[in-house]
Parts: sequence; C-alpha cells; structure tokens
Amino acid sequence: MSESVEKLARVRKYIKAQGLDGLVLATRANFAWLSGGGDNHVVSQADVGVGALVVTAKQAFLVANKIEIDRLATEEPLSAFTPKPFPWIQPLGEALEKVLPSKKFACDIPMAGLKPLDGDFVYECRAQLTEPEIRRYKAVGRDCSLVMETVARQTQMGDSEMQVEADMAKHLLARGIQPYVLLVAFDDRIKRYRHPTPTANHLRKMGMLVICGQRGGLIACLTRLIHFGALPADLAKRHEAVCRVETAMWAATKVGTEYGKALQAGLDQYKKEGFPKEWELHHQGGPTGYAGRDFMATPGEKRLVLDKQAVAWNPSITGTKNEDTYIQDGATRTVVTACSADWPTIKVTAGGETLSRPGILVR
Repeated sequence: MSESVEKLARVRKYIKAQGLDGLVLATRANFAWLSGGGDNHVVSQADVGVGALVVTAKQAFLVANKIEIDRLATEEPLSAFTPKPFPWIQPLGEALEKVLPSKKFACDIPMAGLKPLDGDFVYECRAQLTEPEIRRYKAVGRDCSLVMETVARQTQMGDSEMQVEADMAKHLLARGIQPYVLLVAFDDRIKRYRHPTPTANHLRKMGMLVICGQRGGLIACLTRLIHFGALPADLAKRHEAVCRVETAMWAATKVGTEYGKALQAGLDQYKKEGFPKEWELHHQGGPTGYAGRDFMATPGEKRLVLDKQAVAWNPSITGTKNEDTYIQDGATRTVVTACSADWPTIKVTAGGETLSRPGILVR
C-alpha cells in the first residue's frame, strides 16, 4: 500500500468514527504528514501554510490561491489531491465554503463554522510512521547529526553563541533542513538555563549545542556538548549520570507501555544518581515526529508507546544534558541521530540495558 493510500485510509477511518463529512488540514505539520513530506510554507516562522488539504469519504483536494497552487501541485508530492485554486484576494475561509459540501468538517486551524480538530487526531492518525517516513527520518536524522558534529568540531574559543547558531543554520539549510529549534549555551549559561537561546556570549571552556531540524515535516532532535581542556571530574560524573537516566527511559519505552511509566523509570534513576529534583527543572521529552514533541511526558501520562513511533527523551542535570531521536519499531530501537564513529562515547548501564551514549567532545 502506497504512503498516500495508507494515510488517506487512516483519515477516512477517523472521519467515519467522528461522524464527520471530512477534514481540512492547513498546518504545516499535518500538510507534510498527509502529503508524504510536502511543504506548504512561505513564511518560515508560521505554523499555518498557504495551502490546505481537504479529505472526504471519496475525494481529496488541494486548496490554495492562484499564487501558490501551481507550485504546490507541481513541486510537492500531491498527485493524490485534485487542485482547487481560488483568487488571491479571497481568504481561505471563503474559498473553503465553496469547496466543502457541508459544514460538518473538522479543521486543524480556527475556521468559522468548522469544528476544531480533536487532539486525538495526532495519536490516531499521525503518530505511527509508515516505512517511507522511517526512511526519510533516518536521512534527516543523519544529516542533522552530521551538521552537529561538523559545527562542534569547527567551533573555537572566542566564538559567540550567535555565530555558532548561524553556522548550524547555514549547514542545515544547505541540506534542505529548516532550523526548527537551535539552542547554544557557553560556560555559565549551560548551568543557568535549560532553553538557552543564543546570545553574544563568547566561548571560554564549554559549549552545549541543540538542533531540532525539520525536513519533509519530520523533526530530528539532538544535543551535544564540547569542552576545551581536560574534563572536570564532577562534569564527567554528571554526564555519565544523565546518560544513565536517559538509558533507563529508553529501556522502559516499550510498545504498549504508558509514557508515564517510561518517564517514571527516568525519575527513579535520577534518585539513584543522587539528583532527585533535577527533573523538575526541565521537561524530559516524549513522542515526536511532526512536532518538536507531540506531547511532553508527565508523571501519570496514560497514553501508550506506539509501534513505529518516534521518541526523543532529553534528561538534564545542571551543567549537562543528553538527547537523541529514535524510532521504536517493535522491539527494535533505531537511533536516527546517532553520533558518528569519530564522536566520543561512554558505555552506561541502567534499566537492564547497557548502551553507548554520546560523550562530551574534548577539544
């Protein structure tokens, strides 16, 4: 079954279960998902694109104004969708009124007369990856990891956080990857802030680099650390501890397990490491894919780990952090952002598993 056929079947099953006549998908994430990697954006910072996909029980349309319709229909993977253009002076809402056979539609953006799309859509339709998506995820993850390691090795003492951000963005964009989130912190800012947006601060000893790169809608997330000179013993101890916390979460993230229980394995490991309160200073991650996180895993979360679902845990202990994106495919875990053989690793054991995890690159 082709990707578009499989996804349209999922949507139509959802439409029937919800008692709807159809769906309207206009966000960049849902457009990319349903089209199989298509891109409907013009404004890079906007969550809503310039074209919408409309699905009914028997039909599928691409609705966009006459400025965008030809480019989208020609250059994006939209052969399964019939183009429906409208004048650029007309708002999308008015155009949809003429296309939709009734008002019994749900939409993923606020639209007069249409029902808001329920949050369960992501889990029922989008969260489980198809085989073509898994292949694309491996490719974007590999490229994000390559960019990370390239920039980490080129960064020099005296560089500013904003310069390193620019370097990451340059290499990502050259590979067709949109910088979804780029974080850089040097020295004391690593200890102070869990989400360090880059500043003019200059590197003296240590840097933390974070990439969340998006291509074809899929987002690959990873964090790496660099240090100039010998690692302080306390930093090495903390990094090994955070890697064991991450390993405990990975080991507990099994298909059919509640995300709250997988998270709890990490919280228990924080206690074993002697850092019982560190998890309260930053979210710990959760399922990902077409969003930075589909939701943040919290204690008591009942939603289950799905087969062929992307996951990114990101535990942190003040001064250090670890993060990679992987796909849980049955009992197999495929790390799409895995570090290269040239990146230092450390072997840690937790939750009954022994894994090699990214270490701190010493320059």
